[in-house]
Formats: sequence, structure tokens, C-alpha cells
Amino acid sequence: MVKLNKINQILLFILIVFILLHFGSAFLIPLIFGIFFASLMMPLSNILEKIRVNRIFSSLLSTLVIFIVVGGILYIFVYQLSLFVADISAFRDEIIMLIQNIQNKITSAIGLSLEEQENLWKNRSDDILYAIERGLTRFLGNIFNTSAGFLLVLVYMFLLLYYRDKFSDSILRSVNKEKEEETKEVLNKTSKIVYHYLWGRAQVMALLGIMYYITFVIFDIPYAGFLTIFGALVTIIPYLGPFISGILPVLFAIIYLQNLQIILLFTIIIITIQLVESYVFEPLIIGHEVKINPLVVIVAITLGGMIWGLAGMILFVPIFAIIKIISHHTPGLEPVAYFLGPSRHPRDKNKKQNN
Repeated sequence: MVKLNKINQILLFILIVFILLHFGSAFLIPLIFGIFFASLMMPLSNILEKIRVNRIFSSLLSTLVIFIVVGGILYIFVYQLSLFVADISAFRDEIIMLIQNIQNKITSAIGLSLEEQENLWKNRSDDILYAIERGLTRFLGNIFNTSAGFLLVLVYMFLLLYYRDKFSDSILRSVNKEKEEETKEVLNKTSKIVYHYLWGRAQVMALLGIMYYITFVIFDIPYAGFLTIFGALVTIIPYLGPFISGILPVLFAIIYLQNLQIILLFTIIIITIQLVESYVFEPLIIGHEVKINPLVVIVAITLGGMIWGLAGMILFVPIFAIIKIISHHTPGLEPVAYFLGPSRHPRDKNKKQNN
């Protein structure tokens, strides 16, 4: 009976958290982005204050850096996207030509007439086009909503940087004296993990973008700027992002490149770039301290997408990494930290000491 009550309490807690996250998204998403950006720029603010720059100016300059970098990337992406949309009719013609070539090859290979293929396409085309249109509309809507909240994110970021001592002091005053040092350690680790995740991810995305752009230029792939920015940005979503990042250029290559051998070579290079990004750049630059269980990553992406859309798919992974740190330092929650990722469990420490 006691165990059943405990399970009911856990389920009720999860339900309450889910409801708060869903209905509080308009408030929580900009706030969490602001917290993450503030953690990213805190080292710069500290450096500026060490050379006797006033805190209000150091916070303002750090916020301005984020505004220029993130705002510039969003502007370039939207500009490149507008160019692509303006040329969509030409893109459609290329797709029609590709479909006709495929139909001719199918006819010569298996004897299925063009009329029969056309009937099959008519039965399926509406559903396919509707799914593509719905997916693109949802994706662009998420980008627009995220961009619209960017100014609010900057306001939160500035205030968090300016009042950062008060926030940390408030947290320390809410715990017992004997827990102060451990709380400081948790706050320090949390700030570091956000910094390493965002800064490391930014470096990986930049390197990936450089490799993508060089490849697109060499193979003369159209809309190289749009594909590069989109391909680099979307990789911030673990697992799903790199797949989308790689599949879109390959589709463009199939449409615009006529030679099958060149298309295969291009595909191999894209796959190689993805492997280098995933297995070389990420471990070296981001490191293992922000790693969490791959199953948990998939759950985080799925839950994030369900609750907050694109923003949730980006934010929930580092949020789960922070939960891992807090659980590791909270009595009774060590098994949760052990499950979430490669943080050491007390039993592991005891085994090491005994050996």
C-alpha cells in the first residue's frame, strides 16, 4: 500500500510538471534561453569586470555580442530562405524533370507504363505534398516564434547577468549552512555544463558549416548558403538534427546533379562529414561531461518536441544534463543521476576504493 501511494505521488508529480511546462511555455522558453545565454557569456562578463568595466556595461556588452551573433545568423538564414522561396518555381521544374526521368527508368526496367505510374502518383501525391507542406509550415512557424521571442530572451539575459550575485546568494541562503559548499559546487557545475554544451556546440556547428560550404561549392550545389546555415543549425538537435542536416543536401544533389557517380561521391562525402562531426569533433570539443544516456536523449527530444516544439528539442537535452548533476548531489536521487548519464554512483566509488 505504501509503495502504491509512492507511485501515485510520483505520477501526480510528473503530471503536474508536464502541465506546468505545457501551459507555462510562453514564459519558460525565453527564460531558459536567457539563462543558457547568460551562462555562456558569464566568462566574458567576468573578464570585463576584472579590467574594471562597470557591471551594467559588461552585462550590456555581453548581451550585445549574443544579439549580433545570433541575430546575424537568423537574418542571413531568413534572407537565404527568401531567395530559395523566390526561386521555388525553378526548383519545382527540376523536381518534375527528375520524376519524369525516374518514371522512364521504371518503365524500361519493370515495364510499368507511364499511365499506370501516373495513376499511382495521383493517388499518393496529395498526401505526400500535404505532409511536406505541414512539416515545413510547422518548422517555419517554430523558427518565427523562436525569433519573435528573441528580444525577450535578451532582456532576461541582461538581467540575469546583472543580478547574478543576488540569484546565487538567494539560492545559498535557502539551504542549510552545512550544504552551502555542495550547493556552490552544484551551481558551478551547472553553469559549466551549460557553457561547455553551448560553446562546444557552437564550435562544432561552425566547423560543420565550413566543411559543408566547401563541399557544396566544389560540387556546384545551388543555394549553398541556405543549405550550410540550415545544416549547421539543425545539428543542435541530437541524432535527428544530423540526419536532417545530411539528407537535405543529398536530395538537392539528386535533383541538380545528373551524373550518378558524382551523386554517390557527394553522398559519401556528406556521410563522412557527419561521421567526423559526431565521432571526432563532438567528443573532442564538447567532451564527455555533458553526455547523457542515448535513450534519455531520445526521450528528451521527443518530450521537448511534444511540449515546446523546436525550442523543446533544443533545450530539453541540456536540461536533462542539469537534472543529472542535481540528482547526483541530492540524497536519494543518485540512481537517477546514474541512469541519466556517466556520472559516478557512490557504489562505483566504493568499488574503486576497495580495489
